[in-house]
Amino acid sequence: MAERINQRLNPIVGSNIRRLRKERGMKATEVIARLQLEGVYVTTGIFSKVEHGLNNPSVDMLVALTGIFQCDFNEFFQK
Repeated sequence: MAERINQRLNPIVGSNIRRLRKERGMKATEVIARLQLEGVYVTTGIFSKVEHGLNNPSVDMLVALTGIFQCDFNEFFQK
């Protein structure tokens, strides 16, 4: 089972994912497609819940997102 980042402890993670996606002018469906190409299988509903802090992203998802967004891993935890 994949390690997960508990958003109850880090509620900023989802909002930072959403911020980074919007800053790069990407639609959620585009990010999801690229995640799936990286082997991170996520549905539109799950991705939306991650962005809204209602679901916990896996470490694998965050690592893949660093490549998609061309950012540092720590960017997800910035306040």
